[in-house]
Amino acid sequence: MNFKLITTAACICLTAVSLNVNAATIFTDDFSDGNTAGLTFYGSNSSNWSATSGRLIHNAPLGYTGLPEFALFNGITTPDRFTIAADVSIISSINGSDWGHIGFAWGVNDLSQPFQSFNTSYLRSHQDRVTNWSTVNGSAAVEQYLNTPGATNSLTYRFSVEVDYLARIMTTSLDGFSTTFSGADFDIINQNIGGGIGLISWNDNIAFDNVVLSTPSIVPIPAAAWLFGSALLGLFGITKRRRA
Repeated sequence: MNFKLITTAACICLTAVSLNVNAATIFTDDFSDGNTAGLTFYGSNSSNWSATSGRLIHNAPLGYTGLPEFALFNGITTPDRFTIAADVSIISSINGSDWGHIGFAWGVNDLSQPFQSFNTSYLRSHQDRVTNWSTVNGSAAVEQYLNTPGATNSLTYRFSVEVDYLARIMTTSLDGFSTTFSGADFDIINQNIGGGIGLISWNDNIAFDNVVLSTPSIVPIPAAAWLFGSALLGLFGITKRRRA
């Protein structure tokens, strides 16, 4: 009997529990029902959020002010590992036809104004890039970028941010463009842990749709596979003792 082969098979069975990983959806909304249930809004123009024509709109008639507006998921604390994604569009801005800011925020730990501590990743259309940084006690960290040539207002983009605090890896994607930050770069743009998580507008006229927040979940393999692997290891141990 090939005990080495049996041992290998048993180990594969036993470790498969930790390898069978699916994504668990924590929040999802396409706003087709016309309401904003599950979200709470923060900021000087928090009343300007609405579910309109199947999208979540933030309509700030005064245009960009440099202060954020949050739409945070109710009762959800920023997980250690998560992916947040949405279809995003900058409708217009008082600052010009190709100017605007739309994206995500997490690690939001201070909901007084001005907001002092949060992490963010957002499309900045007038600079053709996605900007990533943290603000801690009102002091902003060095910005990290994903260049997105040709980004413009009125178009809709699929935008996602995947963050893993445990592995210190973050991937930002906008349609066909993507970049990953790790190690010290990750630490710079993820200085805040816990706190709220959700969407961000910098007082522009913007729209979100098909918002999804998910986190990895371990799905146990059937008990029979676990028992089989345990039995093989036990059989190998008994046989080895007898041969000794």
